[in-house]
Amino acid sequence: MFQPELHVDKNIYKKSFPKFDKPKVIGYINIENVKYIRKICEDKVNLDLNLHIDKVKRKPDDLDVKLTELLKFLLEHEVRLNFPIQNKLNDAQFFCYRGLMTCVACTPYENKDPWEIVAILYKGNIYLCARETPDKKKQKMSMSARDKQCTSWGFKFEQYMLSDKPDTLPNPDLPVDETEEFSLVMTTKLNEHKIVYGAEMDAIRCDKLPVTSPPDTNDPEVIIKYLSSQQFIELKTNRHIEYSRQEKSFKRFKTKKWWLQSFLVGVDTILCGLRNDNGIVEELKIYNIRDLPKMSKGYWDPNVCFNFLDTFFTFVKRCLAREIKRKYGEKFLNNIQGLPLLSLHFSWSPDNAVHVSDHYCHDDDPILHEWFLQNFGKLRNE
Repeated sequence: MFQPELHVDKNIYKKSFPKFDKPKVIGYINIENVKYIRKICEDKVNLDLNLHIDKVKRKPDDLDVKLTELLKFLLEHEVRLNFPIQNKLNDAQFFCYRGLMTCVACTPYENKDPWEIVAILYKGNIYLCARETPDKKKQKMSMSARDKQCTSWGFKFEQYMLSDKPDTLPNPDLPVDETEEFSLVMTTKLNEHKIVYGAEMDAIRCDKLPVTSPPDTNDPEVIIKYLSSQQFIELKTNRHIEYSRQEKSFKRFKTKKWWLQSFLVGVDTILCGLRNDNGIVEELKIYNIRDLPKMSKGYWDPNVCFNFLDTFFTFVKRCLAREIKRKYGEKFLNNIQGLPLLSLHFSWSPDNAVHVSDHYCHDDDPILHEWFLQNFGKLRNE
């Protein structure tokens, strides 16, 4: 059967920046892993990112995060969040991770990495989940020792800079646990699209105002108030830029991704550790998020990225509408609560349009776990 396409040519999306609401914190995942940074400055340093690298605790190679942590959060906080029950497809809200939005928004400028995304319509919400392409899977399973070392360097840099409490010093003299993560759950609107997304956050800034530890309470509203009042910072490592080819690559790829990741969660500062090839950070550099598009002018445009992201969300809804009409008839566009789980598979590769198919089968690769399908919405219906 004929399937629609979404064209990716960046010239189509050179329009004014779409309406994007300031992201609002509505929750958190693993508050016990929240980190703090006390000192943010540009400086010459000597930080060995290989310290205790032989004892590092890495994520399993075959780890498939799906949407599990976000689903647990949604189920646990369903009554508190009290999302409106939507019957019209156009009003359905999206649930996803920030990484997926970053990946989609980069697409008009991407020339290397293809992607696959599954969209699931269930009980009035649309769940978006990135799936690994066969190439990515192969690449991940065949990572060299050097690749793993470079990945670990980023985590070690964080350990040098961050502490567990606002009033303690960092302790790099411990092996890094790369499985420790702290995430915020945020909500925003991009034009007409309501989005709820989880985003891993690096650290709370303690360099401007005095900061206390999170309140010792089980009341999520109190903790959310605390987190909403904090300023967060992103940490990155990058190789020293010595040649024009490296500078071009930095401005073309890195700054775009850094800007998107930070802008999507309202972070305005990046602290970057500039390292050599042996994993020694020799310099700390501060990047202001608003400067990244200016310094990368001619390589990428934030308007293009966000207009494409907005268009992608619209495209997902259009494709789901088409599928609903084909399978169940037009009247179900305004009664999406009455539909069984519906899924579509979106894929993109360089120099191509975004393609959609109904070849994805949820039973073969369940993204929404049985415990979620059985229980989400139950409490509110009782």
